[in-house]
Amino acid sequence: MTEAEWLACDNLFLLWNYGGLMKSERKVRLNGAALCRLLWDYLNDPRSRLAVEVAERYVDGDASNDERDRACTAASKVDAIDMAQTTPVHSVAASAVASLVRREFSPNRFILDASAGVERAYPREGNQRELGIFRDIFGNPFCPVAVEPSWLTSDVRALATGIYEDRAFDRMPILADALQDAGCDNDDILSHCRQPGEHVRGCWVVDLVLGKK
Repeated sequence: MTEAEWLACDNLFLLWNYGGLMKSERKVRLNGAALCRLLWDYLNDPRSRLAVEVAERYVDGDASNDERDRACTAASKVDAIDMAQTTPVHSVAASAVASLVRREFSPNRFILDASAGVERAYPREGNQRELGIFRDIFGNPFCPVAVEPSWLTSDVRALATGIYEDRAFDRMPILADALQDAGCDNDDILSHCRQPGEHVRGCWVVDLVLGKK
């Protein structure tokens, strides 16, 4: 796949399976959690919502293996119930969450469930929202970006930390201003922070500033 093909591609399966992107389990699971959050209104059982939150904390080392396993067991029970009693969107949403918190996470199996749910929940915009989340997390692997240490001022770090922890992605343009004030002149970084598209936990710019992989 060339860079032009990558940028034009609208097939989430092809993008997920490109190159070495899947080497970062953290980013893969955060991408999965972001898709599950698109289905939040269809996760009627609190055990499913808790499982998504546990998955997000787990990748940052804030949840133990036992906690993740308990969340997986609970989410799997919800999945079994929803398969028999709820609408197709509710059912695939529950299945996606159960896949997300499994010890052995299978991206391809997960994307089957999550995409089916998102595209049923958002028939006109589901695919574009999925692609937006993917590109927000993984960026452009053909054009890797490095951060200069001088850009990482206390203000920049504090802003990025707050954005990440509070999911305050409306502050991304403020982060761009702080980076620019610190000397950042990288158009990819600044334009990504200022673009109106969807940002989620795992955003490549925020991760770059915080040193997360």
